[in-house]
Amino acid sequence: MVKKISILLLSTLLLSILFISCHHDYGDRDFEEVVAVANRGAGSVSFVDAITNDVLSTLEIPNSQPMYVVYVKSKDKLYVGDRAGNKVHVIDPETKTVESSIDVGNGVFHMWADGLGRRLWVNNDVDNTTSVIDLHTNTVIETIDIGIKPHDVFVNKQGTRAYISVLSGNAQVADSIYMYSAITFQKLASRGVGKDPHVFHLIRGNDLFVPCQSGTIYKLNGRNLNVESTLDLPGTHGIFASPNQRKLFVANIGGAQLYTIKASNNTQIGNAVATPDVIPHNIAVNKRGDKIFVTHSGMTANKLSTYSVTRSGAITADTDLITLETNPFGLAYYKRRVD
Repeated sequence: MVKKISILLLSTLLLSILFISCHHDYGDRDFEEVVAVANRGAGSVSFVDAITNDVLSTLEIPNSQPMYVVYVKSKDKLYVGDRAGNKVHVIDPETKTVESSIDVGNGVFHMWADGLGRRLWVNNDVDNTTSVIDLHTNTVIETIDIGIKPHDVFVNKQGTRAYISVLSGNAQVADSIYMYSAITFQKLASRGVGKDPHVFHLIRGNDLFVPCQSGTIYKLNGRNLNVESTLDLPGTHGIFASPNQRKLFVANIGGAQLYTIKASNNTQIGNAVATPDVIPHNIAVNKRGDKIFVTHSGMTANKLSTYSVTRSGAITADTDLITLETNPFGLAYYKRRVD
């Protein structure tokens, strides 16, 4: 009898271990990891499996020019800026269909949501304004007159400050960064930088990184836009941080390279890595921080490249160069629970 009970207990223990092991191995089946890519030239959004690199589906949006994609976790929605329609389309990531659209300004370009998922800021570079959308109601609550062509935009995690890069329109005059209160929508400060600047604000602290295509990465104090340091690297353009915010990945758009930057002191880690296609543009990073996705833009372009990242920040190209539709532009990685 004791022997039978012992065998029964052992069997139960083995089954429990097997169940736990299987749940650990396959538990991520409850989630999907996807990269959504706006195909500017094709009027579509591609959905790519972030693990297998397979194209899952493509959403055609008639008469559109999709520019950038933002995923807001708290809403479980994707927001796609449509330059041709002067709209932001709200996409359900489960059905991968447009469920509504929001009218904004003329010339939709870069956009960003705060980390709390409350508001989405959208630059309109034809009428020189920025539309602020309340994501609870999907309505524009403020239209800010920038007074000059806005380009990139980044809202800090707390939703208290927004940073907008503006283009002077004169090759001899520096472009600038404007800082706005995300509460009063008043401009708080400005700083001249290089040409064609982009912006990325770290979650912790107040570091604002500004890669300029003219060849310099500025590290600014996000409170007052004072320059803390500069790093000279050619062609710096698209930028995204690792999940732990210790590294930044930056595209050399004209030189077909990727850089890794140490965030703490704005210095380059290792050597630049060549990309397998030209015009590397915008960057997304997966949740584990071990994989990078880069769009390659241009009138006839149609590629998304992927890269592995080591703990040290070293980048190595994967074997896949994924074919999408024409002119892949903005992109967003997301991981969400599925039923």
